[in-house]
Order: sequence, then C-alpha cells, then structure tokens
Amino acid sequence: MPNQPLSYKSRLTLTDDLESSILTDGRYLTPDQRDGAVYVYGPELKLAVEVAMATDRPLLLRGEPGSGKSSLAAYIARNLNWRYYEFNVAARTRARDLLWTHDSIRRLKDAQVKSFTNAEPNDYDYIEPGVFWWVFDRETAKRRGAPSGKEPAVPAVEPNQAINETRSPYHAVLLIDEIDKADPDVPNDLLVPLGLLLFRVDETGTEVSRQNSMQSQNPENELTNLLIIITTNEERELPQAFLRRCVVHQLKHPDQDQLVKIAERQFQRVKKLTGHDLHLFELIAAEVQKYRNQAKESGARKPGTAEYLDAVRACLRLEIKTDSPEWQSIAAAVLRKHPQLEE
Repeated sequence: MPNQPLSYKSRLTLTDDLESSILTDGRYLTPDQRDGAVYVYGPELKLAVEVAMATDRPLLLRGEPGSGKSSLAAYIARNLNWRYYEFNVAARTRARDLLWTHDSIRRLKDAQVKSFTNAEPNDYDYIEPGVFWWVFDRETAKRRGAPSGKEPAVPAVEPNQAINETRSPYHAVLLIDEIDKADPDVPNDLLVPLGLLLFRVDETGTEVSRQNSMQSQNPENELTNLLIIITTNEERELPQAFLRRCVVHQLKHPDQDQLVKIAERQFQRVKKLTGHDLHLFELIAAEVQKYRNQAKESGARKPGTAEYLDAVRACLRLEIKTDSPEWQSIAAAVLRKHPQLEE
C-alpha cells in the first residue's frame, strides 16, 4: 500500500460503539476477547478490506503474531451487523474440515444395528456442515443438505448461533485463522471453494454454492454480501495459486500512538479513565517500542498488542507504576519473554 494519504471515498462505515459495550459491573475485560467491539485501523487497511469486498476475493492478512490480524473479522462483522464464523487452523486440519465432515464410524455402527430391522440409515444424519457451508448456504446447512422428505433427525447447530440469529441473514464474515499452520495441501484444496464459491459433498452428492437468495434488499449499494478473511504468521510459504486468489495486505504492529489509542478504547469500556491512566498507557507503550527495537536488532520475537494490553491490565489492577521495582518483574514476565531482550 502507498504511504501517501489516500484520496478515495470510503464506502465502508466502521465505528466503535463504546457505549453499547460498556460493562456495568466493573470487571476488566478478559484477555483475547474476540467480540469485535474495538479495533484501531488505518486507511490502508480499510481500503484493503474494500478491495477484497469489491473483487469478491478473500483478504489475506500477513503479519507477525500480535499485530491484530485475527481481531479484524469480528470487528467488521459486529459493525456491519453481519453473521460471523471462524475456523482456527491446526497442523492436522484438512481442507474438508472447513467444508463438511462425515461421521463414518457412527454410520457404520448404526447400519449394523438397523440391519436387524431392515432400516437404511439416513446419510444426512452423519453430515456436519463446515464454516464454508454456513456462509454459502445457511438454510441447507441447517438441514445438513437433505432434500425435502429426507430431513435429518437432528438439525445442524449453527456456529455462534446466539449472535448470528440477531444479525443479517443475507451477509456473513468468515475468518480462517493461521492458515500457514496447515499442510500446503490445505490452501491448494481450497482453491475451488474460494474461487468458484461452491463444493460438492462426496457422501450425499449435495452441491453447496453461494446462494443468490442471500442477497439483501439493496444489492446495488453493496460491494458484496460475503467477506472471507484469512490470516498467516508466515511460518510456512503459501502456494502461488492460492495467493493469486487473494487480496493481500501486510499488517504491521501498531506504533506507540496506536497502542495508546487501543488501550483507551479497551479500558474505557470498563472504567472511567483518568489522567494517570492515560499517562500509564503512554509509558507502557514507550516500553513496548523499546523492546521491539531490541527484538529487531537481536532477531527475537517482538511483543505484540495483546502483551501490551496484558501489561496495562496488570498495572491497573495491581496499582503498580512503571517507576517501581515491581514494574521490572511485570515487564520481564509480559513483555521481555525472550532471553535476548534484557533490561
């Protein structure tokens, strides 16, 4: 992205509705709370989101751990009132896990039992829709893909159901988190679902595709009704064919001013901030920047935004100042985790 100021007129309205998210019981927010209430973004990131929406391509967010990649999807979904789904990739993840799973062992056991009654198992009972299915076609996902007359005994349970029931049925945001953890076959096997927005369930022959019925009442005023955000920590190189199907944005660690702004928005949700609080935010942000500079020189991992907020949270709750001996212990435990980062 260019460094000069952007002149485009944004069509994406994103705001932090602080009042609606203030906690009234005085509790501090739990770490890593992905509720989408707060996110500090720049114009380049906002443009990258709009480019992904305008082109109907996934947005691939690159960046070091702690740079805020995973939090963006929930923030956009909450602000736009879109349904939200996420999938956390692991080393053993297969591409099909994101599309559907089939419980073949349970089906075999049921078939053995029902053989005594000459009853055939209902194949759709053993299908579990994945996140791609829920964002492509929510209604058939609930029926596990079964046509009329072959409905499963138990409908599928929608992920994040309590929140999604209150949001637009026509729009969805999907987060695929840390895709670089998986085997290279996984992004390759996702090329068709990402490119053509469809897939076929092997066991039942059900074809799942992005439904036109998901369109809202004013499609001419919208960039898209589906946004897929994929994150990578660059632990493993992604296939070129996969990269060609994505809009790519490099997300950097927030600078000192952005860290302070993030802390203000986070902790304003649970307490009335004082001048002392704001000064504390600034001092800890300066400490984080110092350790980041050391990490850059030594090759160690840089402290991220989550670690900055942990340090702030600890100082607020324990009433510790940054000029106290206790602060050095906090910095060592929370910020200077790598032995190369020494005071």
